[in-house]
Amino acid sequence: MTQGAFTSANIVSVLNRVADDLEGHSEELRQLDAVIGDGDLGITTQLGSKAMREYLASVNESNIGQMLARCGMSINKASPSTFGTLLASAFMGAGKAVSGKENLDKDDLIAMADGAIDGIKKRGKAELGDKTMLDCLVPAVEAFKGEIKQGSDLKKALEAAVTAAEQGLKSTVNMISKHGRASWHREKTIGVQDAGATAMYYIIESFARHLPE
Repeated sequence: MTQGAFTSANIVSVLNRVADDLEGHSEELRQLDAVIGDGDLGITTQLGSKAMREYLASVNESNIGQMLARCGMSINKASPSTFGTLLASAFMGAGKAVSGKENLDKDDLIAMADGAIDGIKKRGKAELGDKTMLDCLVPAVEAFKGEIKQGSDLKKALEAAVTAAEQGLKSTVNMISKHGRASWHREKTIGVQDAGATAMYYIIESFARHLPE
């Protein structure tokens, strides 16, 4: 992988596809969220995806960090639910981490991922093991970092990230929800896959699949 491999145009293209893919899972996410939540995640992902596409359709921004942050603000405005707010915080955290960048390399992707995690933690006050999107995102980021550190190419690192994300997602089944409406049910949430983590898995998988090699 060469330095500065990804331009703002590359990232816009990827995010448009992520938005399409996420919206395609909205009914599945609604049903899953309805088991231990209020079932609004389907609408949230639809509104958030639409907001992403609308912003990206008219964006003329070479500063990738600023573009990501504004994309996050668009999501937050259109879908101010718990998941929408946390997803927006992830985008804004990622954008802050690469502020001023017009091209991204693998180290910038790591910085973006770490920034997204920080954004979610600061906004949601959650940690790994709380049965949230972090239980999918954090293992994915750690796996990606591990592969890059070992000298793996981008494709292998992304594959490892997706595998770890799926494993993290499955691990939420045996956890107790500690945040949001689901936390009201406590032990009843054991045995149910977390809807927010599921949505995050689809975002990670789509981003990895569409990022140009």
